[in-house]
Amino acid sequence: MGLLFITATQGLSAHAADNKQSNQRRTFENKQIKLVVIPRTAQQMSAFYEGRGFPSKAISEISKVCFFTVGIRNLTPSILWLDTANWRFKHSEGELNRITRANWKKTWQAMKLPLRFQSTFRWTLIPAQLGFQPDEREGGNITIPRTDKPFSLLMTFTTGEKKQGQPIKLKLDNLQCAK
Repeated sequence: MGLLFITATQGLSAHAADNKQSNQRRTFENKQIKLVVIPRTAQQMSAFYEGRGFPSKAISEISKVCFFTVGIRNLTPSILWLDTANWRFKHSEGELNRITRANWKKTWQAMKLPLRFQSTFRWTLIPAQLGFQPDEREGGNITIPRTDKPFSLLMTFTTGEKKQGQPIKLKLDNLQCAK
């Protein structure tokens, strides 16, 4: 089984390809997938959750990390499988560990954040695993520790009804946390 590997410069929109402003939306599209990655500022995310009544201690935790809103659309005639455990964030000093749903749950439980806020926060995250039917779209936030260094996001998607199809590997270079 062959492997398809595509770098972000193939198919990026013109404003993202020159990357003069790292806080720009990044878009990738080919015959199999459409992917949009949008860096979010700490102020944007704080305001979003503050507007939903989150307490200041939770807002403080939220403002410490790097958020990206990710949108995915399956353009294949088959199932496209998302598993964020197969995503890697790498910069010049090594790998950035994704802040998972389980990590957030521990943080929220340690601060005794009411369940209604935990549920709302979890709802805003991209699903950790999901099978996209043809033409199905899904999105949500993904979080990593805040860094001022540019990094690459390497993503692997499996394909086919029983995950037997050719994997799709994408790489977005020169991403940065929004300032």
